[in-house]
Amino acid sequence: MSSLLQERSRCRSWLPSELDWLSRQIRPLLHWHLASFLCITTGSLLALLTPLVLKWVIDRLLPQRQPGLLLLAAGLIFLGYQGRMALTSLGNYLTLTAAQKLTLTLRMTLLGRLDTLSADYYEDTPVGSVMYPLKEPIEEVSYFGSDLLPAILRMFLTASFTLVTMSVLSPMLTLAVLPLVPVFLIARQRFRRRLAANADTVQSNRLAWSTFLEEHLSSVIPIQLLGQEKRQERRAFRLLARGVRSQQKLFTTSVWFTVWSSLAVVLAMCAVIGYGGEMVLSGALSIGGLVAFYGLVTQLFDPLSGAADLYARAQKTFASIRQLKSGLELCPSVTDVAAAVCLSGEHPSQIDFAEVRFGYRRQKQLLHIRSLRILPGEQVAIAGENGAGKSTLARLIARLYDPDSGSIRIGNVDIRNIQLKDLHQYVCYLPRDPVLFDGTLSFNLRFVRPAAPDGEVQEAIRSVGLSQFVAALPHGLSQPIGPGGCQLSGGQRQRLALARAILQQPRILILDEATSCLDLSSEKVVLGNIRRSFRASTLIVISHRPSTFSTFGRLLVLSRGEIVEDGNPRSVKFSESRAVTQSFSTVSTIDDNLRETSL
Repeated sequence: MSSLLQERSRCRSWLPSELDWLSRQIRPLLHWHLASFLCITTGSLLALLTPLVLKWVIDRLLPQRQPGLLLLAAGLIFLGYQGRMALTSLGNYLTLTAAQKLTLTLRMTLLGRLDTLSADYYEDTPVGSVMYPLKEPIEEVSYFGSDLLPAILRMFLTASFTLVTMSVLSPMLTLAVLPLVPVFLIARQRFRRRLAANADTVQSNRLAWSTFLEEHLSSVIPIQLLGQEKRQERRAFRLLARGVRSQQKLFTTSVWFTVWSSLAVVLAMCAVIGYGGEMVLSGALSIGGLVAFYGLVTQLFDPLSGAADLYARAQKTFASIRQLKSGLELCPSVTDVAAAVCLSGEHPSQIDFAEVRFGYRRQKQLLHIRSLRILPGEQVAIAGENGAGKSTLARLIARLYDPDSGSIRIGNVDIRNIQLKDLHQYVCYLPRDPVLFDGTLSFNLRFVRPAAPDGEVQEAIRSVGLSQFVAALPHGLSQPIGPGGCQLSGGQRQRLALARAILQQPRILILDEATSCLDLSSEKVVLGNIRRSFRASTLIVISHRPSTFSTFGRLLVLSRGEIVEDGNPRSVKFSESRAVTQSFSTVSTIDDNLRETSL
């Protein structure tokens, strides 16, 4: 057993890491590739039929005047061409099927890995960069499996069978041609690193373009409002020009590779005509043998001369494989521990912070909560200036991040010891800009609970004030809302997300500016309905509106990452935090203006 493992490790030491990775991916589909291999092998053998039949015709049938066998010779040539084409096509189809299955597996595996990554990855990585490996790199790998790999296999088999046949026809002439093969191998080695570097540059430029395009198309309207269309177009031109230059450089390197490798083809042809013709004159080789040998040499160097293009494309595929591997090797920063516990619906919803410190990668030590307790069923408002750490505190409770130090407990259990799936069902964190999906109102409402009863759905709609809006729609709850809910207003999107949160029935509901698009009277009604719906659950509301706090029994005020006030909203003195006071006064002015406008 140990010797077998040592043999495998030796094989992998000389095999390129990209091919080693790909071989492990296609192992479950090996039966498809074996069937394709048999078809391609048989097709390569049939390719030898034409030159051998030509030799038979020239040396035997024509000199002995046997016209009756010419029909048989024509049939054999037809069989050689058409049989090879049919078997090669069947082999390509089998390989294509295996490649499509591999593509599906890779896409689902990579998507599954991306679904596990934590908030820090998505906040630091542009959407275009996240999406790119799911598209072009996997297509490149699919191409390798469906087209490039069979082409390399055909090249290897054809070259091997042709060399054996040439050696049988004329060992001396084969020895004269064979030394020219290293010319191609030397050219390959000379250009290998350059082709690989150029292929990586092409891939990185494609990634940069994809990232820019994703960002640009999602921001066209703001760009128009800022009058920066031409500036963005100049950026796009520079990125596209850089991509064109890198592709031209890769193509130029491939051309030089072809020039050097084709030198072997030209020298081989000259050797066959010169030395082979002399052997015919001396009687050492028949004319049919010379014609057959010439055809075999052409058949030998055809795949070798085309290997430059195959090798350049293989380097592009290897670059794609490297990108896929890097994506599949990503690990989430927030994970389940080995002995993570499950949460039941009866688990107490008390929240305790103890010496919690946290900072983002680019903003260290943003939050420091020495001690904080939120009792089960308590309804708490959180206020503070921008950047005080309000949203960060809420995200830590939902465990989008783990604290750098200290602990956060729910019901006396550290949230790091709770299964993430259970925690995300137990705690619902709703930000200012909710995520909606391209589908119907019903699909978005029932996203968390697809089997939610119609009565609960209607009650959730009524609680957030969407009943009249839904009743006025042509298709009611079956009305499409467009990508990201683009056919809804900002307030309607927030109401829809709030209704979805009500249907989720979490034990802890955190609203982070989730009613900011509603006017004051509507916000008061909606929050009142939510407080009644979640009377037995813990409710945390983050807001900049002082009018929101008046209905809560407890208010936390954050400043510079610390709690500076904790008590009844009527007794909290905001003067101790000048930034908080300024924030409240500014928002109050805005709210007054909004009230006057609505009136």
